[in-house]
Amino acid sequence: MKEWFQSWFDSPYYHILYKDRDQKEADTFLDNLLAFLKLPQGSEVLDIACGKGRHSLHLNSKGYNVTGIDLSQQSIAYCKQFENDSLEFYVHDMRELFRTNCYDQAVNLFTSFGYFANEHDNLLALRSAALALKNNGMFVLDFFNPEKVKAGDEMSFVKKVSGIDFNIHKKVETSFIYKDIHFKDKGVDYKFSETVQLIEEKKFREYFQKTGLTILHTFGNYALQPYDAMQSDRLIFITQKAV
Repeated sequence: MKEWFQSWFDSPYYHILYKDRDQKEADTFLDNLLAFLKLPQGSEVLDIACGKGRHSLHLNSKGYNVTGIDLSQQSIAYCKQFENDSLEFYVHDMRELFRTNCYDQAVNLFTSFGYFANEHDNLLALRSAALALKNNGMFVLDFFNPEKVKAGDEMSFVKKVSGIDFNIHKKVETSFIYKDIHFKDKGVDYKFSETVQLIEEKKFREYFQKTGLTILHTFGNYALQPYDAMQSDRLIFITQKAV
């Protein structure tokens, strides 16, 4: 039986619902990140859970050799049209080893983590990221701020995209945020769900310690301002592979 993200991320409706994600915001974040890290052009970068490649494409445009991996066959099929001598894409599960000692930097952006039902899979994913890095390579993980999400109210709303009314219900229970998505298209009813772990900063620190990654910096938004558990929108870690 497929896990929720395997069917939902490979559905054309996932891409319809989220097609208006802010590209300018993503590009600004990456530019801030690159300026902070001072990563030399020509460096090897791994984009983990790359989706339809918006981060990979921007990184490649800045002079980096980029590899994007994602579980969604549909997303990677879309990305393949953009491949060149310094940009490649592969269907791959982040929990499984991809390559070892190959990359100067790896990134996992826009809350592309926490999809799994248990800690073991989280550790597998982070260990695979660490093993993909060269010695002293950097790994960046961008997650939502779990404390702010937990403080939010349960909500239901309708989002109309491309003529489809997506009925969305969000709620927080124990250590997960749940999103139920109902809609009808061409007379057919559809129902999907998203389930993301509310992983706290302390737990991430434990994960990184167990997987050979040392935290260098923690930021709370895409302007790379300090993380504040009660106020920040994001929880962004800059880590380095321990030698």
